[in-house]
Amino acid sequence: MIPRRVLLATLLTAPAVIGRAVAQPAWQPSRPLRIVVPFPAGGSFDVQARLLAEGLATALGQPVVVENRPGAGGTIGAAEVAHAAPDGHTLLMGSNGTQAANVTLYQGRLPYDPARDHAPITLITSQPQIVAIGDSWPAERSFAGLLAALKARREPAPFGSSGNGSPTHLAGEMFGRALGLALTHVPYRGQAPALNDLMGGRLNLMFPSVADVLGQLRAGRVFALAAMSERRLALLPDVPTLDELGHPGLTSSIWAGLYTRAGSPPAAIARLNAEVTALLNAPTLRGRLEAQGFEVLPGTPQALAARQATDTQRLGEVIRASGATAD
Repeated sequence: MIPRRVLLATLLTAPAVIGRAVAQPAWQPSRPLRIVVPFPAGGSFDVQARLLAEGLATALGQPVVVENRPGAGGTIGAAEVAHAAPDGHTLLMGSNGTQAANVTLYQGRLPYDPARDHAPITLITSQPQIVAIGDSWPAERSFAGLLAALKARREPAPFGSSGNGSPTHLAGEMFGRALGLALTHVPYRGQAPALNDLMGGRLNLMFPSVADVLGQLRAGRVFALAAMSERRLALLPDVPTLDELGHPGLTSSIWAGLYTRAGSPPAAIARLNAEVTALLNAPTLRGRLEAQGFEVLPGTPQALAARQATDTQRLGEVIRASGATAD
């Protein structure tokens, strides 16, 4: 039989022992972190990464460096993170291009497996896309005017994108098929040269995100005729959605998600999720992002994984139907 005084002492100390077992110290990085952006400096993903890096450095007590590794539709930077040490110190600003569309686009030649090699941390933002024309558009500047002009053409209308298989390309493919329009895709190496040709009249339309063309919209060089979103956009309240115009379900956006190397400690992923979510929910950072055309949508790693899986299938179907391949 256990002596009464021993039993009493055990009962009194048990809560403290259990508390120490449950309240494990939060993961703490042991050296500077880096956020790999698989797109050029100055773009929308670079902007988001640098805003996050500033806040994360303060929250984690370690410098956070942003490194741009553009090329091959984002595969160079994504592959670099896929082969990094699994310790939570190397992060990726992934997109629905690098994490979903590229799986089908590269037809088995992708140097990484997004589902196997990257661990989701949180969705960061969604960038709704628009149906856009340039200021040299010769016909009526309305969605009805656009459709009438496109249908009256003898040859397919050219639309530009930032590259084969990019969200701006796939949105155009979905748009043309849904509305029965003959369109010709013209891929560019980046969105800036495509926009120049849109404004110069060498392209008829594009499907950019608001964040990427906000300056041109405000300057009157680019015009939004419809939003490819489920509801009207806060920065473009007078622009109807395609659903309102009689084309339900025709939505497209460019999302950004934060990832690390698969196999990183669960405690690291939990800490990073908590810190990034807190930063994105803070009025200061949220306000700065929303003012630039981003929808701020932090969530769980599981929610980001589910979104990635859904888009891998959905965008894969669009790519196969269009016959698109990687550059």
